[in-house]
Amino acid sequence: MKDRIMKMKHNILSKISISAGFAVALAISALLLVAAQGQEPMKPMKGGEHMMMLNHITTQAQAEALKPGDSMSMTCSKCKEVMIQKVTTDKAHVKMMTIGEKVVCHGCGGTVEVVATGKGEGKDAEVKHVCSKCGDDAMFCSATKPGSGSMKDMGEMKK
Repeated sequence: MKDRIMKMKHNILSKISISAGFAVALAISALLLVAAQGQEPMKPMKGGEHMMMLNHITTQAQAEALKPGDSMSMTCSKCKEVMIQKVTTDKAHVKMMTIGEKVVCHGCGGTVEVVATGKGEGKDAEVKHVCSKCGDDAMFCSATKPGSGSMKDMGEMKK
């Protein structure tokens, strides 16, 4: 009986040792991989930390200053829709800040038009986004810092 208990303890301890060894090897492999790439490991963000990576933008010039790999978003605080435009070399994202441009909001079905606020001129004119259903104070645009590429590897955000 005593031998049987000793064998069970030995089996359990050897399984724990093997599992712990695999866990340590996996952790070391992950650290070496991250060090080899010269990047810090990704950490989950808490609360509103992700908002610190975004900048509120209000002009076409600010949109044009973004670099390929950055992202822009137009968010409606009423219908909770978030539209994301990845910045590429074709500068299609600039349309989100060009006076007179229109887009359909997939959240409420309204038409969103880019209008001037009366502050600034040309590409430095401040704009706002007026939704035919949510109103003129519902939408805002934000973007990653120019050249940061902070959202490059984040997939599309969904509601």
